[in-house]
Amino acid sequence: MHQERVTAVSGGNVLAGGRWLRAIGNQTIETGDLVWTDGRCVYGNLAEGGEAALVTVGSKQRIPIFLSDGTHCLYRGKTLRTGAKGAMHSLMVNRGSEVAFSNKYDVVDVSLSAAGEPRELLGEAYRRENGTVGYSSRDYGEDIGSKFGIYFDNGVHERYGIRDWYAAAEDIVHLPLLREGARMAGAAALRQLAKDAPSGRPEEKTVLQLEQCEIIGGWQESEQDYCLFLRGIGRTIYMSGDHLSCSGAPDYCWAADEKSFDFLSVVYELEMAAAPSAISILREKYTSGRVLSISGISVEDDDVKKGFIDVIDSIDLPLPDGFRLAMERREKTQMESSSRNPNAYRYTLKTIRGEEICELDGCEPGDRLIACKTRPGMWLVSHKGELYRCGRGGRKKIETGSTCLNARLRPTRQCGRWMKGDN
Repeated sequence: MHQERVTAVSGGNVLAGGRWLRAIGNQTIETGDLVWTDGRCVYGNLAEGGEAALVTVGSKQRIPIFLSDGTHCLYRGKTLRTGAKGAMHSLMVNRGSEVAFSNKYDVVDVSLSAAGEPRELLGEAYRRENGTVGYSSRDYGEDIGSKFGIYFDNGVHERYGIRDWYAAAEDIVHLPLLREGARMAGAAALRQLAKDAPSGRPEEKTVLQLEQCEIIGGWQESEQDYCLFLRGIGRTIYMSGDHLSCSGAPDYCWAADEKSFDFLSVVYELEMAAAPSAISILREKYTSGRVLSISGISVEDDDVKKGFIDVIDSIDLPLPDGFRLAMERREKTQMESSSRNPNAYRYTLKTIRGEEICELDGCEPGDRLIACKTRPGMWLVSHKGELYRCGRGGRKKIETGSTCLNARLRPTRQCGRWMKGDN
């Protein structure tokens, strides 16, 4: 028995997983529903994302909850019961009677396939550098005069990491996606530099010094069902001056006569959501000025220009088990400002059919956000490790004393084993 998403319905037949199945029972099944099937028949459906199949109408869902201190809990009705305290893990996921844990410190998400195989999403990163940036000042003697400039040593190289920069390229599962995100950030930095830098000087040079992208959040069920949140950073540098030239490798420097040398650097950051359909840029921020450190994005200086841009007017971000997060800009006339407005967007959790569950104050793209329908008009929601009981557009926090480490909120039949800590 496994789950598939319905892509078409014709009478008593349901198209799911690329094949037509016979619907069993008296439940209404619609396109978009998540159904249980043995490959021949459909036995139940998740009509609103997270509503359990094969459960008698009116029964209460039993949802296993795993806390950061290792405690096994069970949510049923309006009650959170506490069970055994077992080993601590980074994340937990369940599907049907199967339970899996991840113990990796760098895990972003963990999922279970229909066959019960766990899949971990890690915080992978990619970086392309044009050497190391710094200052160089040299005295070439009275006949030539002093030179001042910016050096780039060791040439162009690529780095890969999982929460650090010590991984091999073959270990990065999402490398093509990360390279594209890095390219987009570099292109944005170059566009901004073209707006801000002087032009038409006799001797000038532009160098794209850094393109970088990393996974900062999201989830993945399969290669066709995911939403990853990415941070891309691009840094580019403009230089000009009399007798601007580059010294020889391996220690080389773009330098000009000291009193004539000038430069401008732009650090550009993109917040992106990557789904099977496309990579969407959600927001942008940048600094432009005479700063060279990557931390220049937060430098407070009068001559450093800052920009914060709310790109998306509205977007529905997919969440696990068919839920959606609607991200809608409140003030659509203001595109760019000098400071980030934390209330620029309204975030609303919705079912697959578009029914609003609740608004989420303080939400950010990339937060761990999961939900499960518990009964008509009521849902259990976990946002950034906090549990909430939601219904009628409102939400009430459930005190746990510890952080919820569920990667999904799904019902189970193996309640006894779970509460004893046997899973």
